[in-house]
Amino acid sequence: MIEIIPAILAESKQEFERKLRQIESLAPIIQVDILDGSLYDHVSWFDAHHVGALDTQAQFELHLMIENPLPIIEEWKKFVPGTKRVIVHHELDRPVGTILSHAKDYLHLETAVAFNPETPIEEALTILPHVDQATILGVHPGSSGQPFEGEYILEKIHHLHHLYPQITIEIDGGVTENLIPSLKEAGITRFSVASLIFSAQDPLQALKRLQSFC
Repeated sequence: MIEIIPAILAESKQEFERKLRQIESLAPIIQVDILDGSLYDHVSWFDAHHVGALDTQAQFELHLMIENPLPIIEEWKKFVPGTKRVIVHHELDRPVGTILSHAKDYLHLETAVAFNPETPIEEALTILPHVDQATILGVHPGSSGQPFEGEYILEKIHHLHHLYPQITIEIDGGVTENLIPSLKEAGITRFSVASLIFSAQDPLQALKRLQSFC
């Protein structure tokens, strides 16, 4: 099953709530981009207390582009009932496998490991068999609207799918309608999409079009 997952990268609670309300009726799960300046330069808004107080049926996957993700994961699990899945970057200078094991075994969340465009998946062969999802970045983290890095990303996805056919593979960044067929063929079943939806004049219609396209 192909999923389109809108990704919210917000600078404020007003922007977060506006984007959420624009697409929540058609998006069973929404990605929240979380940056605090520790791993990448950008900083986003991701206040769990405020999100937990919102009246929404949406579920969330957290894309944690931060050096110390566990306190944020625990906070979202505590305050946001819809927290479903966490994505932690392999590039951390911390024991990523231990963080993901805690999230899965003690917090009962789905887990995913993310790879920047230049990171070989061979560096995570001990982690991949234990996660629910691998997230391949098609751009470098930090901002929306960047162009897809290139053919080598497709080769990386195909290689991962061949090695671990049981793992759901998500693409995050640089997705266009023209790229979707080749990404699907390589093994992608989840598409995390930000600017393609939220830069549209009508984000809900843009999401609906993408869902029908897939």
